[in-house]
Amino acid sequence: MLPAEPRLEPQQTESRRISKRLKEALMIRRRFQIGGLEKRRRTYRLRYRVDIIGRDGTVTRRERKSVPFGKVTKQEAIRLRDEFIRRHGITMNRPKATMTLGEFWNLHFVPNIVTKKSHYTQRLYAQLFLNHIEPTFGQTSICEITRGGIDSFLSIKLGEEYSTQTVHHIHELLSKMLGTAYKYRWIEENTASGVELPPIETVRPARALTLDEVGLIAKSLPEPARTVFMIGVIYGLRIGEILGLQVADADFANGILWVRRSATRGVLNRVKGKHGNGRHFTIPPFAREILQRYLTWRKSDSSWLFPTRKGGFHNDRTFWIRFVVPHVSKLDIPHWSWHSMRHTFLTYNGNDADIAFPVLQSLAGHTKAETTLKYIDPFVREKGRALEAWAEKLASLGPIWPQFTQNGIHEKSEVVQ
Repeated sequence: MLPAEPRLEPQQTESRRISKRLKEALMIRRRFQIGGLEKRRRTYRLRYRVDIIGRDGTVTRRERKSVPFGKVTKQEAIRLRDEFIRRHGITMNRPKATMTLGEFWNLHFVPNIVTKKSHYTQRLYAQLFLNHIEPTFGQTSICEITRGGIDSFLSIKLGEEYSTQTVHHIHELLSKMLGTAYKYRWIEENTASGVELPPIETVRPARALTLDEVGLIAKSLPEPARTVFMIGVIYGLRIGEILGLQVADADFANGILWVRRSATRGVLNRVKGKHGNGRHFTIPPFAREILQRYLTWRKSDSSWLFPTRKGGFHNDRTFWIRFVVPHVSKLDIPHWSWHSMRHTFLTYNGNDADIAFPVLQSLAGHTKAETTLKYIDPFVREKGRALEAWAEKLASLGPIWPQFTQNGIHEKSEVVQ
């Protein structure tokens, strides 16, 4: 005969009952948060809760939602539930943002991201968003922008005969925006990543000037365009960095030229550099002679090295039209631009001179090595030596071309049969 179970006291019974109810309540709540199935009159539906993020980026409310699956089997309902939860990221227990991409641009992306960029980048971002992205995705919730939608959008832009570089810029901005929303944990993933893009097609490849062309241009330009041009070729600086130079930046006592600011399209920006002080270069004797001769010719008390008549800094486009085009348009030189000075510097020093690649990247002021690789082939000399060594090994085989007699009759070679 089995021993009788010990009788529980009323207090212990009530404690067990409360513990059991609490456990059931927690289990039910957990299932309901990630999505629970409910069957009514032979039909299944999915019920779940989701937190809503308002326009200001804070969680404003929790919504209860349900999705009907219809008259399906239990196994089919479970499959549909799992697929829906996985697609909408409900298992991540992350709030859902209902703001549109246009609201995200105006309320969060512009004040937090765009305003920290240079003036040129701000204008580029604004044009790309207003002309391309906003008409398509401006009224779409950032949670509802899919990778397939972005792929179709970029394909349409290609079909409208926009350049591949423009399409890359559009994708870059869209990826930047969705990446920022993902960083704020307002969306599950950056759907712009992983989109297939076409290779960039160069309509008019950048060209490095020859040394003869450099001399011809320098001799035909008047001051101050001659010094601006030569400083660009010697140092490989951007035109904005040259026009942003001040007289105090040329430290002849220590032999250093400081580049601290850039004047692009009439707007000043800081030049990135170590500790925020910009970049500095050694002044070689040839550059010292050019700068000192220019300072002797220059008749202005402005702090800018290349001042306007009113003592300010030049706009690079106006400077090109006023000082360069009238003097070089008649020269028999193929198309070139301000960037040709920088391209000439990188091409000659990267392919013809024995300069280490990190040094060349630092001289160019490139943050990424991929940018420098667009101008040069860092292995051009090594590849030449490898081909020469291989050709010398093949030369040991002796003559391998056909031999001809005086009558023009072909004789069989020992190698070529």
